Amino acid sequence: METVVNKIRKGKAIFDQILYSSFANLKKLYRKYQNFFSYTFFGTLASAINVILFHILEKDLGFNYLLANCLAYIVAIIFTFVTNKHWVFASKNTTLKQTLQEFVSFCNVRLFSFILDLGLMFTGVQLLALYKDLAKILDQLICGILNYFFSKWFIFKTTAKILPKEVDEE
Repeated sequence: METVVNKIRKGKAIFDQILYSSFANLKKLYRKYQNFFSYTFFGTLASAINVILFHILEKDLGFNYLLANCLAYIVAIIFTFVTNKHWVFASKNTTLKQTLQEFVSFCNVRLFSFILDLGLMFTGVQLLALYKDLAKILDQLICGILNYFFSKWFIFKTTAKILPKEVDEE
């Protein structure tokens, strides 16, 4: 009976070590890519806002799909700026002047993204004859990836490097 108990304890100790090691590795991975994970989470929320609002405006309220796209984009861009500033890139700029400078910079970079967004929507709907909601979802994926790098490099400047910072071993 005692050997069975010892084997169970030894097995539990091995399991605990594997589990602890796995969580430690996941924690390091999360810390190393924290900006990207946060951006992906909030970017997904912004894209959902954009797509849902687009759908409501275009399908339910009868707006032209390009106008619905513009309005949905404006709402999503405000949401994105707030979340990127505070929770993704943790901007240290706190004064009104600094925040306005970041917002103007953010809008300037997003203007390129907005033109790309409109071009992708027009191409998807008019030239490729895609379902409008599908074109919107594809457009959000492409623009979202580009926006991450633009935000990281040009707007919030949290690091000087493209690659994530190295995490110290604990």
